[in-house]
Amino acid sequence: FARDAKYVADGGFCGPPNPDGTRRMLLCMLMSGMPCLGDPQHNGVLPFRRKPHRYNSSVDCLSSPEIFITQMSGAAHAAYLITFK
Repeated sequence: FARDAKYVADGGFCGPPNPDGTRRMLLCMLMSGMPCLGDPQHNGVLPFRRKPHRYNSSVDCLSSPEIFITQMSGAAHAAYLITFK
């Protein structure tokens, strides 16, 4: 998930435009819990914060995150379907 809609729209995550030029994206409410700094070596399993508790999500930057990765599908809830040009 991304903090800024521009990342999603410009990154091609909205699919091709409709014949009338409009595109759609979901605005989601995300429960990120306690995040850690993302690392490719996590391989889908986040590190322990304090055993037996693991971090809930990972981010690209702890001080000002722009990208959020959740480990559970139930952490995201669609709130709005946005149509734009």
